[in-house]
This record gives sequence, C-alpha cells and structure tokens, in this order.
Amino acid sequence: MKKFAFTALLASAFVCASAQDGHVHWLRNGAPTEVTITGGPWTLEQSGAAVGLKSAGYCDANGNQIGNPGTERMQPYYFPVVSGRGKHLQGYFDWRPKDIDEAVVAAYSNDAGQSWYFQQKALELRTTCPDQVQKYPNGQKEPGPDPNNSDNGDDDGQGHQFVITIGGHTYLYTLDRANNHIDSDDLYIHELDPQPGLPLNGAPALDDGPTDATSSEPEIATHTTGLLNPDGILGVVPGSWPLKIIYEQKILNGDITGSTALPASQLCSTWWSGYYNSNPFGTKTNDDITYLRLAETSDGIHFKDLGILQGLNNPGDVSLTGTRWLATAGTILKLDRDRYGLFFSGGGCVDGDSDAFHYIGYAESHDLLHWTVVYGINNPILSTAPITMTVGPNGTPLASSGPGTTVTVPANPPVAGNTLGFFAGRVYAPSGAIYNHDTLTILFAGYHTQKPKYGLGDYRTIGRLSLHASQPLTDDDDWHQDDNH
Repeated sequence: MKKFAFTALLASAFVCASAQDGHVHWLRNGAPTEVTITGGPWTLEQSGAAVGLKSAGYCDANGNQIGNPGTERMQPYYFPVVSGRGKHLQGYFDWRPKDIDEAVVAAYSNDAGQSWYFQQKALELRTTCPDQVQKYPNGQKEPGPDPNNSDNGDDDGQGHQFVITIGGHTYLYTLDRANNHIDSDDLYIHELDPQPGLPLNGAPALDDGPTDATSSEPEIATHTTGLLNPDGILGVVPGSWPLKIIYEQKILNGDITGSTALPASQLCSTWWSGYYNSNPFGTKTNDDITYLRLAETSDGIHFKDLGILQGLNNPGDVSLTGTRWLATAGTILKLDRDRYGLFFSGGGCVDGDSDAFHYIGYAESHDLLHWTVVYGINNPILSTAPITMTVGPNGTPLASSGPGTTVTVPANPPVAGNTLGFFAGRVYAPSGAIYNHDTLTILFAGYHTQKPKYGLGDYRTIGRLSLHASQPLTDDDDWHQDDNH
C-alpha cells in the first residue's frame, strides 16, 4: 500500500511539473539494460577479449576472421541510429574493435531494441587479421606479436553513419576518420538500394575512401556540400521541407588556432592541467570546438547552413558543471504547438575529450535554433559515474590547497537512476524511436572505462532505456526515416 501511494505521489508531481513549466518531463520505465545481437562480426565477449585480451578469437588458425556465432552483448558497437516505431526497429551501428577494424552494420529488432539481429555490414576498413604488437598505455610493447593481443594499428575507417530517404533516393552518410580528412572533408555519400533484409544494399563492402595508410588521397567524389567541418548528422527534423537536419561541426584544435582561438582564461589547459596530470582516466587537454548546427536540403546532397544552435553549450566554459562540447548523435522529436524536443550528449573539461560523453540531456525549442535545456549535466537523463571535487570560484579544480567548494556532478539523480557499470566511463549518442503516444525507446552508447585502452574487454556497448513522457508524443510517418528489415 505504501509503495502504491509513493508511486501515485511521484506520478502526480511529474504531471504537475509538466503543467507548470510547459516542458515534457521524463520518467524511466525500468533501469537501462545492455542489448544483444545475434550474428554479425566478431564481438568482445565471445572470446578472451572479455577479460582483457584485445583480439582473442578474432581470426582462426587459417587467418580468416571469425564472426559472432550466436547471441552476444552488442560490443564493440556504438553510435546507434534507429528508426521505426513500437517493437519494430531498424538500426544502423558503428562497429569498431579498437585499432583493428571498422564498419557500418545494419540490424533489426522486433522487441523495441532489446535484442538485435544482424543484416549486413558495409564499408569495412580491412579484412586482415591483427598482426601488430599491442602497445600498452605506458608506451611499452609486448616482446612479439600475440594472436590474442595484437591489433592493426588503427580503426580509422568510415563511421558516424546516418541514412536519409529523400526525393526517391536513399543515402548513407559517413565520416572519414583518416588523418588529414577527419572533420575537414565533407560527409561521404553512398546511394543505397534497400531490399527486404538488406538495408545497406548498394554500399561497397569495403572502405572506398582515404585511410591513414592513404591519407594523401582526396575525399571521394560523392559527398555533401554546404556543411561546415561536419562530424556527422545528428537527426532529421520531423515533417520539415526543405528537409532540415541538425549536424555537428567539429573544429579540430579550434580553441588554440586561427580565428576561433580563445583567450587563455577559456582554455581547459589553463585551469585543468594539474587534474589531467594526476587523474586516473588518462585524459588530457582537448582543444576542439564543437557546435550543433541547423541546415536544410532539397536533394540530400547540397545543404544550406542555417546557423548554430544556441543555449546548449559554451566552447569557452572551463567549469566542472559546464557543457563545453556536444556529440554528433541524438534524437529530434516533434512536439505539439510547434515545439521540438532534442536528446543530446554533452561533456566538459573534466572529460578531456570533445566526443562529449559525460551525460545525455534533453532540451526544447520553438524555432530549432534557440534551445532551453530541461535536463542538463546536473539533472541528466543518463550520466557517467559521479565526480566529486573541490573547486574554486570559477568552478575549476583548485590549483593548490585552499578554501573551496566541494561539488558533486550530477547534483541530482539522473532520470534513468544510478550509473551502471557498462556506461560508468562514457554515455552518449541517444537515438530514439517512438514506442507509443507517451513512450520513447532510447538506444545509446556506453563505455565501462573512459578510455578503451584501459578496458579492452568492455567498451563500446549499446544500451537501451525506455522513457515515459508527461505529454503526448507526435507519431507520424514523417518522423520515420527508414523501416526496412
């Protein structure tokens, strides 16, 4: 009886909060869970890689890659992009065993994203077996190649995949990670010819762009125009025409170079250098600048940039509770009264990485350019492990002993509950699909440890979370980008 009364009280407060401020508020439908995949390429847990051996079981004695022979946790996958509705979802994932390989993988789910079934992979970086001596975090190497603990030197293929159907064409967009190309090239485009069960039909089996080994080659011929330093497409604005998208601009080393350079007081290195030297995560100063931007297109190839999204981040924020960086993947919702909702991921100097993996937040807008954060770093949807430190007046770690304020981030419990092990180090890339009029399924990426080289057997994991909305969710055909499986 007491439990029922508490639940009713919580639900009442939830509805009242929504009525008072007009925003959609969210409650979890159970704790986040790790998802599984049946079939497909090699996974971490099917072999000794789950206990730290980097590439155990990746190839057989004859030098052939070994796929996933059954059902395993969805590792090493990340950057989910999902579409569909209810229980039937189509997914596109970035499969990326560290320093070994990379590919775009398609899979489908018939249980609202709890379990996935492999369909195809495309644009694979290489098919060779790992044969280079594994380099450890301290810089030392093993005495010789070990088939269970070697790599291929890099995993910089094409990733951050996104699929759009427009004007009778279906396009697969990818980021080229190769040196001299990442975040400076346009997004690559491959036209797909989706068939039942083969949603990536038409994409090359192997990477057809420059790689680290061929970094002097130009970008491929078919690519976007008009997007600024694109790192990937976050999502399509439902029901828009010309078709509007939100994408990420990443300016590599932008806060210390060129016209975007910032004063020393706005650099992470100024305030956080002592922390980076002693923190246990191996992070260091990051100098990238990231923005989410709005753009539109009528053909999926030529884009017109419409400006920076305001209110989500501040590239000069050096505080513990600041959102300096935003990540590429997310979810755009069409709400009532010409409102939009946005699930995004953010991070700051404490993470030392512009991939923005500290928390998943939620914001709303009436015009797609000006956003109000409803769930931020201190009251997030999901968060990495809590951090407590003593900070000075500017909210940064104290340079020396002295009076300060002890701060814990997040200050309030996340909507999804306490941080779980599989996303204690990183949590980002929330991709949502409407389940029904007031329920949203979110797929996201999680790392057990912040840097995969410190936890080779437990990184790049796909998680799932079901959320209940305090207001009805729009569910129309314009919202769904692809339903092939």
